[in-house]
Amino acid sequence: MNIKHHIIARLGGIKPACGDEFLPMPEFNITELEKMLNIRLPDDYRVFLATYGASLFKGESDEKPYVVFSSVEQLPAHVTGDGFALLDAFYGANGEGAYSLATRVGFFRGRMPESVIPIADDGGAGQICLGVSDGDEGRIFYWDLRHEALSEEEYLEDYGGPRPAQAIYENMYLIAGSFDQFLYALRKKHSTNAASYPSLQRHGDDHEARPRYRAQ
Repeated sequence: MNIKHHIIARLGGIKPACGDEFLPMPEFNITELEKMLNIRLPDDYRVFLATYGASLFKGESDEKPYVVFSSVEQLPAHVTGDGFALLDAFYGANGEGAYSLATRVGFFRGRMPESVIPIADDGGAGQICLGVSDGDEGRIFYWDLRHEALSEEEYLEDYGGPRPAQAIYENMYLIAGSFDQFLYALRKKHSTNAASYPSLQRHGDDHEARPRYRAQ
């Protein structure tokens, strides 16, 4: 399976998330992660990891580096102001520090459904996630930090009972049916108006309706 170079060219090219050289994720790191999670990563995403590792698209220019995506399910207004949301950097090899895929998977474990793992961020605190089990294999989701579910301990303390199984899905939105479809849906965004990118200023309060996604 080949990386789709015309997509990368359309997005202004691609560059390492850290440093000057790409650090592709070695096969043994990919296999190690799969064994730890008892999963098999989709081939399209495996190829991307093994080719580029932690990386980001360049966008229009250094002054206008924005790359955005639309979503199958409507995202809340604090994530998108114009129907599109930001993509920042993909995670990668173990040596990439904060951009290490294994580090990010560990950091969000228990905070997300076990059926997904974080693979990228949006430049704020939102996560782009890949479905890896329970019928979600290959699908791409947005995980909204602002509406993160209470932990089981917090829920018990606040409500006096166990956290409902549905709660951990209530900040999840379906973006695309596969990693390849997600890449195809990406586009450069020319505006530098911060109001068009709520993820860059996402720390206010709101009371938006919660998403209705539930794993099938």
